[in-house]
Amino acid sequence: MVCERRPRRVFNGLITALAGLCWAAAALAPLPAGAFSETALEKTVSVLPVWPGKPQGGTGAPTGAAPEGTGISIAPGGLIATAYHVIEPAERIDVRLADGRIFGAEVLGADPSSDIALLRIPVDLPVFETSPEVPLASQACIIGNAYGLDLSVTCGVVSALNVSQAGFNPVEDFVQTDAAANPGSSGGALVDAEGRLIGMVSAIFAARADTNIGVNFAVSSPFLLRVVEDLRASGSVSYVSPGWGLDVLTREDLQKRAGVAIVRLDPDGPAARAGLQTGDQLTRIGTRSVRDPRDVLSALAAVRPGEAVDVRYFRRDAARDTTLTFSGSVEADSQAPATSDDCPYSAEICRVRQAVFPIQGYDPLASSTRIGDRLLVTNRHVVADQRTVTVFTPNGPLEGNVIASGFTGDLALIEVEGLPADGLVLKVIGRDTGDGPFHAVGADIAQRQVRVFPPGELIAEPAPEAPLGRLHVTSVMQPGVSGGALVDGEGHLAGIAVGGGEGRFEAIALDDVADLVLRRGAPDAEAVFDRLGKALAACHAALDTLPIDQPGTNADAPVAEVVSQCAAADNPGQLLEAGRMLGRLGHVDEAIILQEQAVRQVPHSINARLSLMVSLQLNRRFGDMVPHVRKAFELAPDDALVLRRAVQAGVLGNAGDLANAAVAAMEAAGLPEAARARQFVEQRTGNSRP
Repeated sequence: MVCERRPRRVFNGLITALAGLCWAAAALAPLPAGAFSETALEKTVSVLPVWPGKPQGGTGAPTGAAPEGTGISIAPGGLIATAYHVIEPAERIDVRLADGRIFGAEVLGADPSSDIALLRIPVDLPVFETSPEVPLASQACIIGNAYGLDLSVTCGVVSALNVSQAGFNPVEDFVQTDAAANPGSSGGALVDAEGRLIGMVSAIFAARADTNIGVNFAVSSPFLLRVVEDLRASGSVSYVSPGWGLDVLTREDLQKRAGVAIVRLDPDGPAARAGLQTGDQLTRIGTRSVRDPRDVLSALAAVRPGEAVDVRYFRRDAARDTTLTFSGSVEADSQAPATSDDCPYSAEICRVRQAVFPIQGYDPLASSTRIGDRLLVTNRHVVADQRTVTVFTPNGPLEGNVIASGFTGDLALIEVEGLPADGLVLKVIGRDTGDGPFHAVGADIAQRQVRVFPPGELIAEPAPEAPLGRLHVTSVMQPGVSGGALVDGEGHLAGIAVGGGEGRFEAIALDDVADLVLRRGAPDAEAVFDRLGKALAACHAALDTLPIDQPGTNADAPVAEVVSQCAAADNPGQLLEAGRMLGRLGHVDEAIILQEQAVRQVPHSINARLSLMVSLQLNRRFGDMVPHVRKAFELAPDDALVLRRAVQAGVLGNAGDLANAAVAAMEAAGLPEAARARQFVEQRTGNSRP
């Protein structure tokens, strides 16, 4: 095998982030004759680590069978920089020079946060000169030990600078290039046309077929040199922390400017001492514009303890400047970048991200939550009838095996070998749910990372009469979070996220998670898995046959199939989706059948009852709406949509007490439609204010 650079975060889509690793060479950009300095080859070496159970490269092993990488001469005295992932598991490391000589290498230090390691060999090599600031679209070439075939050169252009959100390392300052990187290129040199160092190859985006698509990354030479200096001096890297928590700006704020919001401050931290306040919006750190918390991490990674950096920020739309000054003493926890800066919540809650992994199964992207050394839990609708899934971990994608269980709810158990040995495992322990706040932790598709979402409160516990009832919360969830963790204010697992919308979200309680685990391998486990999994897939297939772009179409045959298959799947989310689609097509009676099934399974689901109310209204069954509105009103007396439905059902369903109670709640909440609702009730019922 060749050394692989695996992604820290990987998501399904047109591009899957992989690094270092098994794809075909891209077409090379032409380079003017004589423009490339071949002396750059003398400053580049092949790195031949000995991994446990693997042959060593350069010893006659078949091409691709042994781990190999590349290194660059970074300082006098035989100092070689390489990618940390190339040598991380190595029992011994050899280095092969451009002239074929091989020397043993000593590891002086490594920084996993930036994926940089520093080696020393007993021979001096010429050292790379660093390139001056490189413009976009300027010539760039990669020198690497491609496929273990010794040093070779591929060329392209500089595609982007200051890339900090590729998702491979906790801290990134990448130069992006379309010069082809191949297996074994990790740790190689990205140089300009004169052979001067632009950066060190670290990571690649590859397509699903593992072919190079021209999106490759190198650690910028300024950041590389900053890390190397620390490694040379002490064997580790010290990072500064301003003592703040950051989050992305709201959509409204982003219409004014790009930046990052300060949402938490340590009272004695450098940021607070500099006069910054929560609510301030950072737009520049030093000379670097910032748009995302990871941009801030990367900008601060260039700052050492004892140094200062200027900051531009906005407070109430007025631009201001200040200076962050950092102590020269190194705190015990400053040996790693302040990764909590991109998570504005407590350390206990932010830490939960270690236990949540993006997953690709029947759903193209969802989440899974670690509940054992080798066990993950996700939603059944994420895996459907698939027996294997792909789990994306900090060490790369792993195959997970779905374990059959006799549990019939929307949960699935996955066994995975190779999960991080020191990773967080959440405990499935029954406890009082409490009142919150609760956070959902799961995959954020847009930001390509596992994220802690804004908090919410408990709406309702699972209905006692429903064996598969759910927790109902206002905690924010979005596509990709299904299967992630719902945690309480102390970071304890409270449930497994399912989804929802309009401020009403659901999670599966821990008692059901425990039942899932206890019933694995039960006599009916395989039958339950096959029946529900196949029904889920069949329901999806049937829904795909509906002519949703032709409302009112009398598509009786596919409608009957949808009702049959989706009812058999008995999954509340699918039942509601099928009901919504059938209603749009005018098949309201069939929609009601599926929506009522969802309500029976999850009686406290306000979204399920609201969907059913719409269908009952379309059928003018206002009296049948009343009990559902009463229950929703009981669960969420401040929900504006519930209140509007209560007014309507109360008046048209001859439940005047319900209508008047809803109007009174509107008035108490100061809703703008309260006056119109009062007038509607009085006109239709002939009753004045009670």
